[in-house]
Amino acid sequence: MAVEVKMPQLGESVTEGTIAKWLVKPGDKVNKYDPLCEVMTDKVNAEVPSTVAGIVKEILVPEGETVSVGTPICLMEAEGEAPADEAAKADAAASP
Repeated sequence: MAVEVKMPQLGESVTEGTIAKWLVKPGDKVNKYDPLCEVMTDKVNAEVPSTVAGIVKEILVPEGETVSVGTPICLMEAEGEAPADEAAKADAAASP
C-alpha cells in the first residue's frame, strides 16, 4: 500500500513551502525519519523526514514548486508491504 508523504507545517503561521531540493529519487530505500527533501518557507528552511521506512515510489512535486501545507509531495511503499501486483502474483503461485 502506498503511503502519502505530505507537506508538513513548519511553523505556526506557515501555510505553504517550496521544494528546494529532493534528496531521494524513485526506487531509493529510506528509513523512517531519513530526510526526503529540503523545503524553503518565508520563515524557515528545513528537511522533510520520511514518515515510514520503505521505498520511494513517486515524487509528486518537482523542485522549485510551491505547495500548501498538507499537499502530498511523494508516495512511499511501506517496508514489509509487497506492492499490489507482486502480492497478487505470490497469491496465484501459492494456489494449487
